[in-house]
Amino acid sequence: MDFKIEMANDVVLLIPTGNLVASETESFKGQVEKLIEKKFLFVLLDMSKIDFMDSSGLGSVIAVNKLITSIGGIFVCAALQEGVQKVFRVTRADQKIPVTATQSDGLMLIQERKIQGKGR
Repeated sequence: MDFKIEMANDVVLLIPTGNLVASETESFKGQVEKLIEKKFLFVLLDMSKIDFMDSSGLGSVIAVNKLITSIGGIFVCAALQEGVQKVFRVTRADQKIPVTATQSDGLMLIQERKIQGKGR
């Protein structure tokens, strides 16, 4: 799995490519832990290039959400492909993790939550 990292003001755009499956979860969580070590608290996971996600992949996304929110950060998933969106919907993960249709909607949601004080 490859990761592209971009910045939009103080929000990190994490854009993985490939499949988020059991064999990739440690790599994914490691990327997020590096961001947290560098004091980045606002993370948007752009999932537009994730073709497939299994239950381990979903578990790692849930774990990352808990990790970031536990330190006062904000985590949002954006641009889920249809199959990944179905996994979120069926497991009700979309009720625990903020999900937006597009990257720009995700960035707006993070900004709104920052203003509301739901993050640092």
